Amino acid sequence: MTEQNSDRETKQDIEIENAARDRHQLRTMTVAVTAVASVIGLVIAAIIYAVALNRLWFLHFPLGFYMLAQGILFFAIFVTFWYVRVQEKIDLTRSMNEEIA
Repeated sequence: MTEQNSDRETKQDIEIENAARDRHQLRTMTVAVTAVASVIGLVIAAIIYAVALNRLWFLHFPLGFYMLAQGILFFAIFVTFWYVRVQEKIDLTRSMNEEIA
């Protein structure tokens, strides 16, 4: 009788762990897809509107050229730092939940 109870508890623990792992992986994938999609979206927008942006000037460069040469790089670095900060929060939440359980 005790073996059956311990087997049930073990199965429940495994299911709980799998659910927690799945939530963690889903959150991680959502943040990663958001980061990559935002950078790709900005690249596409800068390419589409490059001719219109070139009518404006920034630091003696056409704005479309500057956005493609420097602006997207700055944005990608910003998104990378944002991604790391959010991922650390997700990992911290997971580790705190594991300690409690």
